Amino acid sequence: MHPVRAIEMDCAHAELLRELPVACRMRPYEIIGERVTVQDGAREIQIKISDQPVRHLGSLNLPVEKLTFKFVDFREDEADKFLQDFLRPLER
Repeated sequence: MHPVRAIEMDCAHAELLRELPVACRMRPYEIIGERVTVQDGAREIQIKISDQPVRHLGSLNLPVEKLTFKFVDFREDEADKFLQDFLRPLER
């Protein structure tokens, strides 16, 4: 089973990459272009990072990144748990 999840985050690409080790809970990962592959034992999480149009809120401009996660050999509940853990350190 390969659950898929997609989220949008209000952050710059460089900021997201800087926070990636903590968000991945120190699991080994590899970045190739806009794709990140996270190893979780024999399983993996494939993350595609896409720049989105900047959001304008009055005089404030917010960069936005879309992340699409593909969980290879994960159950639905395991994918939800990983995503919850991934987002926790990124929430401020």
